[in-house]
Amino acid sequence: MKKNKLCLGAGIIAFLLSTGLTGTAQADSVQAARILVGFPAGGNVDLVARLIAPDLSKALGRPVIVDNRPGASGRLAINLAATSAPDGSTFILTPGVALSLYPHTFTELRYEPFKDLAPISNAVNWNLGLAVPSSSGINSFADYIQSVKADPNQTFFASSSTGSGQHLAGLYLGQTLGVALEHVGYKGASEAIVALVGAQVPAAVLNIGELIQQSQAGKVKVLALFDGQRDPLLPDTPSIAELGYPQLKVNGWLAFYAPAGTKPELIQTAQNSIATTLNNEAVKEKLRLAGMQSASSTPEELDIKGKQESEHWQKVTRSLPNFNKF
Repeated sequence: MKKNKLCLGAGIIAFLLSTGLTGTAQADSVQAARILVGFPAGGNVDLVARLIAPDLSKALGRPVIVDNRPGASGRLAINLAATSAPDGSTFILTPGVALSLYPHTFTELRYEPFKDLAPISNAVNWNLGLAVPSSSGINSFADYIQSVKADPNQTFFASSSTGSGQHLAGLYLGQTLGVALEHVGYKGASEAIVALVGAQVPAAVLNIGELIQQSQAGKVKVLALFDGQRDPLLPDTPSIAELGYPQLKVNGWLAFYAPAGTKPELIQTAQNSIATTLNNEAVKEKLRLAGMQSASSTPEELDIKGKQESEHWQKVTRSLPNFNKF
């Protein structure tokens, strides 16, 4: 009996050693890493994070969970990432505007975008669209211009949040057209879509992934895309460049970052894993159906992209009459 107990004890110890569950060092080695997402589960940011997590887990040799921390248009999650230990246990997937635009639209940021976070890879890009209710009788971008210039009640437009890229794209559109477009901010795209379909607002600037279903159902009309080219999901909708306004080109994107100071080898491991995931055809199709395009990058390319867009948005916000930070 005593011999059997000793054998059992030795077996348990061997099992614990093999699974890394004995001692502080071993426990730390299997501690789950996390991908912070500053938005609720079920949205596009959450979708992309969950698609990337399995390959990242394999690459890191540890579990990877998606940690949703919604609030303040994603800024709460960035604050948490910026102050987390740079030990490879924390990553963040965030819209690019949180780094390139928010410093120019919000008065109080607790993070310095290009100092507190280390770039890893771009993840996806998407298009923005200008849409109107199908009941409006507006069938083209030219009709829209005529409408907003003739009737002040038609100058209002919705977006998913105040201070967002959608918000600024709408204001910049108005400035370019010589019309003071008035923003109506909603708490998320779902509310903005409901308002648009119900003609509670005469127009909206939203991500096309948020417009496709309603467009296909004939409830809204997408008049123009803010990217420089047409989108396969809305092939009949012209780009803003086609319509003669190439300066209005803007698109949305999501990117991966880690806390500043994260080791270069960890950054490279994560970047390689993300590229592997985003090159998978099944993943590409899931993203396409959600209105997004797979678009990985090197850390250096992401850093340049973010800084260039920051310079662009700074010029835009400074050019807008009577624009004040929020």
